[in-house]
Parts: sequence; C-alpha cells; structure tokens
Amino acid sequence: MKSSQVFIIGATGYIGSTVMDLLLKESAKSGHTFRALVRSPEKAEDIRSIGIEPVFGSLDDTELLEKEASHADIVLSFANSDHLGSVQAILKGLRHRPRLENGRKRPILIHTSGTGVLLDEAYGNHGSQTIYYDNDIAQLSTLGPQQPHRIVDLEIMSPTLKGQVDTYIVVPPAIWGFGTRPGSLSHNQVSIMVASSLKHKQAVQIGKGLNYWSKVHVVDLAVFYIHLFGRALKEPQDEISNVGQGQVSLPKNEDAYYFVQEGDDFQWGEVAQEIAKHFQQLAINDSGLVKGTSPEEEAVYWEPGMSGYLGGNSRSRAVKGKELLAWEPKYTDFKSYIYEEIQCQRRL
Repeated sequence: MKSSQVFIIGATGYIGSTVMDLLLKESAKSGHTFRALVRSPEKAEDIRSIGIEPVFGSLDDTELLEKEASHADIVLSFANSDHLGSVQAILKGLRHRPRLENGRKRPILIHTSGTGVLLDEAYGNHGSQTIYYDNDIAQLSTLGPQQPHRIVDLEIMSPTLKGQVDTYIVVPPAIWGFGTRPGSLSHNQVSIMVASSLKHKQAVQIGKGLNYWSKVHVVDLAVFYIHLFGRALKEPQDEISNVGQGQVSLPKNEDAYYFVQEGDDFQWGEVAQEIAKHFQQLAINDSGLVKGTSPEEEAVYWEPGMSGYLGGNSRSRAVKGKELLAWEPKYTDFKSYIYEEIQCQRRL
C-alpha cells in the first residue's frame, strides 16, 4: 500500500482520539503522514507528541479546510456532524485536489454522522419495531432532509461526487465505554444520563424510557474505522479500474452509510433502572425509583434537544461492516459500563 497524506478533523475528541490511537499503531510501517485540525496549543502539543502535525483553526475556517483537503489523499472527520459549511469546504478541496502520480487519483472522505438520523418523536413513551439496515438503499432513502444530520449526509452522498471523491459515512449508534487516550475517556449518551442523574441524586430518563437504541463500544467503533480506512485505500484509484479478483467493491457515495452496531438493542429505561440500582448500592438514593421527565422539564434536567434525542427510537444493523469488512465487535458488557461511568463521574 502506498503512503498517503491524511487530514483529520476531531482528532482529540472521544471518537477521534481512540481511532487515531489505534490507527497510528496500525500505520507505523505504512509511511502515512497525518495532519489534524486543532484549536488550542494544549491540543496541538498532545497530537504532536504522537506524530500528528497540528493545523490551527476551527470548522468555521472554510478556506483553511479547503486548502488542507486539496493536499490530502484521505480526510477523516470525527467532528460536528451538523456543520454543513465545513463539509462543503472539504469536498470542494478534495474535488480540486491535483491528481498527482505519487498520490491517489481519487481522494477519500470518511465522515462521522450518527443514528440520530433515524430518530422518531417517541419522547420515551413508546418503542418501535422499525430497524434500519445499511445495505437497504430503498429504506434509507425514505429518511427526510429534516432528520438530524441528514442535510450534511446528503451533501456527502451527492451523485455529482461519483468518480471524483470516494465518500463513506460512518453512522454510530449509542456509543459506550471509555476511550483509550487521557482526557477523552467518555462523552456519550450514557454519560449524559449519568451526569443528570448524579446532579439530581435520582435516576432520570426521558418519559417512560420505552424507546430503543442500538449500541457499540467506542473501541469496537474505532476498530471499524481502521477496517474501513485500510479497505478504502485498496479501492481502485481511477474510475475505470476493476476491483481485484474475488474482491467486492465497497459501497460508497450514494450508498455511503455504514452502521456500526453490536448485539441487541436496549431501552433507555433499562439504563435508568441500572443507575437507580447502583444509586441504592452507593447510598446516593435509597428509593430505587426513576424520574421520567417531560419535554416541559427539559431545561431542568437536560441539555437543549435531549428530550427528542434521548427519547427517540434509533435502531440500526451493521450489515456492510460485517459482510464486507470482516468487522466483528468484541465488547458486550454494556451494563457493567454503566456502573463504571457512575464511579468515574463521582471521582471528577
């Protein structure tokens, strides 16, 4: 595999730092060079210490993003899934990137979205039997532009990019577990629920807690990115080349969605019950009761938008990753993590 120029957005966050920790180990012999967008000297020093060249800026610096993308073989984005301007700048840079002989003829974007794009308006009051499969284009095409993340996703899936940029969208469900780098241990939906419960010294949930989500451990998610990164680089480098014998071409562009899910789905009420149980054991609240919050109480218990986000149904199945990338998740002890998250936040 030829060495590649890689530009990263969100390299120091919960997902990005864990992915980069694994990717740098995997890429030690590849000769890949890495540059990453950072906003502070502290973050710059952190990533420089592990072999990534910092680029100072933010998602609003569209000219900078376009320039960096125009020199990259591959862009990895783990940042804000709803920042349309930054994505447009990256795609513009990739489309106008010189097709040098010593680089890829067709650059790559691997973007991070989320299964918030699948949400309904249950507000915790009912479950759903609707499950979305990432290999079912017809089903996914029913998602309207009003869905979270969808406007940005549609930009990345535009038919006009075919033959110019290979685009892939990783769509994680509820992420759990601790990241592998200091300072980015956890920032996920479970940690949000635990934080609110600790603040009010009572387990809380949205509505009746009947809504379902799929889940994945952050390290299993990071391994998925490694599989996709390596496989995407092996795709034909021009529009005409055939895929190697016995190898199926990766779905991309208009078929860019890749779900990343492990095991059975869960109801958020189950998480709240676990929190209530541990609060009894830890003498935080002896009642064992769960407080169900209404949309009108959101400002008291949650960040803006959480009633819809943590209260909706979002069920997905990772068909492509398992069939085409040989990705198999290994972490399954979801309930134990809830206790560990409580203890972690109590120590802060």
